[in-house]
Amino acid sequence: MTMPDLNGISWVRLSFLDVLGSGHAMQIPASRFEAAVEGGIPFDGSSLEGRARLIETDMRLLPDPASLVEIAPGLARAVCVVLRDDGTPWLGDPRTALAVVLDQTGDLGAAYTLSAELEFYLLDEDGEPIDSAGYFDESEGFGMEVVREAAGKLADWGVVVDSLHHEAGPGQYEIDLAPAPAIELADAIVLTKQIMREAAAAAGITATFMARPLSGQAGSGLHLHQRVGDRLVDDEGTLTSDGRAFLAGQLDHARGLCALASPTVNSYKRLHSGPEAPSTAVWAHVNRGALIRLSPTGSDGSTLEFRGADPSANPYLLFAGLIISAAHGIGTQAEPPPAFEEEIGSFDPAAIDSSRAEPLPRDLEEALSALQNDDVLVDTFDAQLLSRLLDGRRAEAAEYRAQVTPWEVDLYLEDA
Repeated sequence: MTMPDLNGISWVRLSFLDVLGSGHAMQIPASRFEAAVEGGIPFDGSSLEGRARLIETDMRLLPDPASLVEIAPGLARAVCVVLRDDGTPWLGDPRTALAVVLDQTGDLGAAYTLSAELEFYLLDEDGEPIDSAGYFDESEGFGMEVVREAAGKLADWGVVVDSLHHEAGPGQYEIDLAPAPAIELADAIVLTKQIMREAAAAAGITATFMARPLSGQAGSGLHLHQRVGDRLVDDEGTLTSDGRAFLAGQLDHARGLCALASPTVNSYKRLHSGPEAPSTAVWAHVNRGALIRLSPTGSDGSTLEFRGADPSANPYLLFAGLIISAAHGIGTQAEPPPAFEEEIGSFDPAAIDSSRAEPLPRDLEEALSALQNDDVLVDTFDAQLLSRLLDGRRAEAAEYRAQVTPWEVDLYLEDA
C-alpha cells in the first residue's frame, strides 16, 4: 500500500458517520497515521450509537489513505471505516455496508456512478434567508461568495464541482457534484456539507441542510443522477431492457427507500409539498414531480434521476438501498409502469391503479414501517445497523409527537 505524503502535516482528522448520518471525528498525530492505516486506531464505539443506545464500545477506526487531504495548514482529513476490536469489518458501519452491497452486485455495482445536486439554505443570525434572489438569479451577493469559497476548497481537495447556482427559495443554493463511483460520491457529499457549514460559520451565517427549514418556501433536495455506463439508456435516450428493470426495481422498493432517502421527521414536510416534490412512486421524462426522471441526453449521456432524497440522508445507506433495489429489479426482470408526464394531482385514479403507482409515505413512521416490511432492503443491511437506524429514528418520531407547536397554540389555545 502506497502511503500519502504527510510532509508538513502535524495532525490527521479521522472522520466517520454514524448510522443516522451524523459526522464524528478524532484527531491523531501524523506520526501515527501509518499505524492507523495498517491496523486501525482504537476508539469508543458508543459514539456510533446515535439516539439508540446499545453496548459495543471497543472499536477501531481504519482510515482510507486515498481519501487523505490537507484541509488546513498542518491538518489533514481522512475518511474511515469502522472495525471490530479484533480488526474484522463491522457491518454496522455505513461506509462498510455500501462497500459490501457494491461487491454483492458485481458488475452492476462496479459500474454504478452518480452525480448529485445538493441544495441548502444560507440563513443570517436571526434565522432568516440572507437574500431574496430567485431561481438561477444572476445577481452577485454575499451568499454566492460564501458558496464559491467552499467550492474552491472542495476543488483543491479533489472534489469535482460541476456548477453552483441560486435555487428557488430565498437564500437557497445548489452545489452540483460531478459523476463518481458510489463510495467516492458519498464521501464527497459528506465533505461538501462539512465545508459548506464551516465556510458559512466563518462568515457569520448558517448553512442548513434540513429538508424544509422554512414554512412556505421550497424544500431542499438531494437529486441523484444514476448511470451504469451505457447499460441503462441507449444512444437515442431510450431505456434499455436493463434500464427498465433497474427503474422498476427502484419504484417497487420506493416506499422502503424513503426511510433512507428522507430519514427525518422534517423530510416529510418536503415530500408532498409541491409540484416538484415527489409524492407518488412514478417515473417520467419531463414531470419534475416524479420520483424518478429519465433525464435528457447530455454531454455525459442520459441518467435516471432519483428525486426522492434530501440532504439529511446518510449517503452510504441511501446508495446501498438504491443499487440493491435496482439489482433486484434486474434480477427479476421487473417491468416499470408507464411514464406519467402530468402532475400527480391531475391523475385519473383508475389510471394510477392500473399502473401500480403507490403514494410515498406521508410521515417518518410510515416510512420506517415500509422499510421494515421490505424483505429485500432488510436483508441488505446488518441486523445491528438496521436496529440502530429504526430505533433511533423512531425515538425522534416519538419525541416529535410529544411536542406542542406554535401552530397548535395559535389555532387551539382560545378556541378549543
